[in-house]
Amino acid sequence: MNRKELKEREIELLAREYKKYPHLFRRETFIDGPRFLESFGIFIPKKEKFPLGYIKLWPQDFIVEEIPRNGKAQTIDIEEFFDERRGFFKEDPTIYATLVKCGLSTLEVVEELTSLLKINLKQIQFAGIKDKDALTSQLISFREVNIEDIKKINSSYFFFKNVYSGKGVIETGALKGNEFTVLVRTVNSFRKKEFLENLKNIKNGFYNFFYLQRFGTPRLINFYWGLFILRGEYQKAVLSFLCSPGQRELPYFQKLREKIKENFGDWKKIEKILEPFPIIFQNERKVVCYLKENPRDFIGALNQIPKQIQLWLFAYASWLFNKKLSFYLKKKVKPPQKMPLILGENKKDWLFYKEFLRENKIYSIPLKNLKPFPDVQWRKREIKTKENVKIHRVEIIKEGVILNFILPRAAYATTFLAHLFNLVSGL
Repeated sequence: MNRKELKEREIELLAREYKKYPHLFRRETFIDGPRFLESFGIFIPKKEKFPLGYIKLWPQDFIVEEIPRNGKAQTIDIEEFFDERRGFFKEDPTIYATLVKCGLSTLEVVEELTSLLKINLKQIQFAGIKDKDALTSQLISFREVNIEDIKKINSSYFFFKNVYSGKGVIETGALKGNEFTVLVRTVNSFRKKEFLENLKNIKNGFYNFFYLQRFGTPRLINFYWGLFILRGEYQKAVLSFLCSPGQRELPYFQKLREKIKENFGDWKKIEKILEPFPIIFQNERKVVCYLKENPRDFIGALNQIPKQIQLWLFAYASWLFNKKLSFYLKKKVKPPQKMPLILGENKKDWLFYKEFLRENKIYSIPLKNLKPFPDVQWRKREIKTKENVKIHRVEIIKEGVILNFILPRAAYATTFLAHLFNLVSGL
């Protein structure tokens, strides 16, 4: 059964459950206000005065077009399957394509492609992860894959275009930036003059916080799992991953996680609980499936989802970065131009976060706890504390504000928008 059929089954089940328990599917309105963002280490001066701005009512409200290193944006426009200018030769080892998607994250698309093409994850490469709740385009590469198999793929969530062949692969982070076209919906109290003044002030740069999607929306707790792994608390990481309810998760799924917690250790029963949700709980199912055969091997269970482990560790490092940057801003002290992440073996980088690491009972970082995870990339990274934005166009319409802008790689559009609005999602 393909992803589309599995997803349709999930939707049908949830529709039936909604009729029985409508209160468990009630969506709240979430406002990323100053106090809420503080729990993720984000402090933006004068934020309480910003207007409300609703994002992603529809996926097409948030368009992301990747700009590779050659500077030519990968557009969302419909074009021919093959790129005639570059050419396609069957003897070349690598197939390159523009992936246009909506309703799935890049990681979810890659998971589906590995299943459809019967290949492993390492045969598909991409520069950056694009969000699920957006209309996005990006360059991806396939290594040693048959073009005829790619041509047969038909999905409601994505398509390929501008396909050509060559050598090499796309490396992680190998992009210049992203172009965004975003509609932020506003309320009647929106003040155009104040907004334009604030926009003028941040054209020279905005504080480069890691925004909420880094922490795993809608649950927003994945940085804890990274911390537990660094501490060597592998069972605790699995327990929280499977059972801890998310801050913005539907009550229905929060209840389901409570049920998993009540049966923690009875992996067959938990597998049965998760069985109706092969897509929504695909990572949880991989972990539980392994534990069913290896009941106490929590390290082995975590190794079933290697890309998630990497993201959790990045999330914890990002949370520390945010807290340190906010520390400077609250004291009205100019932060350094760049700050390290705790993702390398240089002890100076850990020392930079000493006070926070001590609070988390993890100073100095025991790298031996990462040795069981061979796929973890642990290398030095430095991040700018301030980023520039190139604004092409701003248009204020009756629904809100349309912004067309370019950000360099590793900068979040939502971080930039959070310097202009108190962002709203949900109802």
